[in-house]
Amino acid sequence: MEYLSKIVLFFSLFFTILLSALGIKAQNYPCYLYGSITTVDGDVYEGPLRWNDEEVFLTDVFNSEKIENPYLKYVKEEKKRVVEYKRRKRTSWYRVECGDGQPYSAFNRKFECRFGDINSISVTGRESVNLELKTGKFINLSGGSNDVGNQIWIMDRELGLLKIDWNRIDVVNFFSPEKQPIENFGEPIYGKITTTIGEFTGFIQWDHDERLLGDKLDGVSRDGDMDIPFTKISKIQKEENGSRITLMSGRNLLLKSSNDVSRNNRGIIVTIPNVGRIDFTWKHFLSLDLLPLPKTTKSCFSEFNDSERLYGKVTNKEGETFEGVIVYDLDEAMDSEILNGFNNELEFSVPFRNVRKITPKAYNYCLVELKSGQNLFLGDQTDVSGKNAGILIFTGNDSYRVFDWEEIHEIEFM
Repeated sequence: MEYLSKIVLFFSLFFTILLSALGIKAQNYPCYLYGSITTVDGDVYEGPLRWNDEEVFLTDVFNSEKIENPYLKYVKEEKKRVVEYKRRKRTSWYRVECGDGQPYSAFNRKFECRFGDINSISVTGRESVNLELKTGKFINLSGGSNDVGNQIWIMDRELGLLKIDWNRIDVVNFFSPEKQPIENFGEPIYGKITTTIGEFTGFIQWDHDERLLGDKLDGVSRDGDMDIPFTKISKIQKEENGSRITLMSGRNLLLKSSNDVSRNNRGIIVTIPNVGRIDFTWKHFLSLDLLPLPKTTKSCFSEFNDSERLYGKVTNKEGETFEGVIVYDLDEAMDSEILNGFNNELEFSVPFRNVRKITPKAYNYCLVELKSGQNLFLGDQTDVSGKNAGILIFTGNDSYRVFDWEEIHEIEFM
């Protein structure tokens, strides 16, 4: 028995070392994309998913543009012309054509939701999809970002990593694995970012790119080029013309001449559970401390309940209150869709299910109260300013009202 135990222990250690050498490890963080890809020929592959070399977690955002807006029929033509005029007058630029060649309209709307709220994505064309939310609601989308028309990677259970071209894909279905796969794309970067406006802790997307601990930070030291995996980094601190990198071992070095470590950095996105995403510019960034994942991150699935229609109360400036189903900005109708706004060059992206109340304060900004108790002053974008196309509320089977931004005192979601 003692000899048998030693044999079992030997093979156990050997298997662990082998997996480590191959860069394969058990997935500790459960909230990664998983599902199946069915090809146009009916072949099915199952495993962890990644949108090309980018989105890989449930909290990552899928971006595209809506092909149609069924709520425009509730708006008078005169109102549509007013919205078009306001958008173009108060926006320094606008597209003459959309990505699909269609004429620009103030009612051409982008679509954003987190992958965790998606049930399936069916490919309907070179740059178009039919996206199904978890509730079974389908939304036709086209273009808008490289999320449509790109390769999709899958770590098939038997075949390993496959990179499947868009024109080979029929449908992608998202679901949870019956058991955790051995192979995966890696663990998320998690940490505390210190900025000029405070400290924020969450999942990190560095330079709008690196989001896995296995990804590398690039830069030039006084001794040459360096590529440092985030697994080995303890702290990144901005310094003039570069960044000081502290390793887990305590060693530190100054890196320059790369968009990862200088003012050419495209931004640091922090995803905060039950809040949303904040995109910090390099100007606001001071330092990042990498931290181990807390146990609370294991319950991320609670953030992705089935999508529901937006419902609440709209109170106008005259003090009248109307309750019913809400279509925000004549566009967003589901609580899985995302509210966008800026505050001092910081871009906030907040799922509507995390929003409790929106109170317009002026033409160009409003107060957004979150269910977590936090308050945000957001502006500049159409969702949170006078560029808003209007709030449609259905107060009964055949009754509805459309309110301009200037008419609204507050919107409370229930």
